[in-house]
Amino acid sequence: MKKKIKITKRILKKDIANKPYSMIQQLNDQLKKIQQRIADNHIDISVLENLSTETKKAFDEAVNTLMVKRNLLKKINIRREYLKLWKRHGKQIVIPINWRYILSAPFIYGMVAPAIIWNIGLEIYHRICFHLYGIPLVNPKEYFVYDRQLLACLNRWEKINCYYCSYVNNLIRYSAEISGRTERYWCPIKYARRVENSHSQYDKFFEGEDPKHLHKKWKKLRDFSDITPKKS
Repeated sequence: MKKKIKITKRILKKDIANKPYSMIQQLNDQLKKIQQRIADNHIDISVLENLSTETKKAFDEAVNTLMVKRNLLKKINIRREYLKLWKRHGKQIVIPINWRYILSAPFIYGMVAPAIIWNIGLEIYHRICFHLYGIPLVNPKEYFVYDRQLLACLNRWEKINCYYCSYVNNLIRYSAEISGRTERYWCPIKYARRVENSHSQYDKFFEGEDPKHLHKKWKKLRDFSDITPKKS
């Protein structure tokens, strides 16, 4: 077992050492591309927004890849005494007696039924209407992530809560992506005010101050060829 861990650590360290260079090179190429486009005085604002979105996406993917590698290496380095402590703690189910928790329990756990009903209704709309409109389907595997309940340091009750919390929050993120693609198809016009924490498609929307070319831009945005499924 020790030999396997040592081999895995060597492989991961080598992989981590090589990954950052390729990631940084990719980001540098993207930044150079933006600088070249900015040098053109006639560049459209929408083009700059698209370049900004692509750069942010590339940076996020690079960070996520690196975090996965480093977290895996960190888990391998965990000491045995911590593993023993987690194992003992995991067998203990501790439910804190607090009047606020008791009063809120029916309301927080009562959201299970509405969430499931919402999920079913959303999926029916998603599968039927997206096929009719020609919109690429949203891959639920990219949004429904469950791994926190696998931690050995959590007891059974905490794992159940983590699973429930993950389901509802992931459902909200999944719903936001579906609604974002729907909004892009039916009404891809930016609000007059700045929108915080907008969905993934909002930066591609256009200003509504140009009625002459509005429907032309609208038709262009209904082409979802820019959305490609991620490789699993």
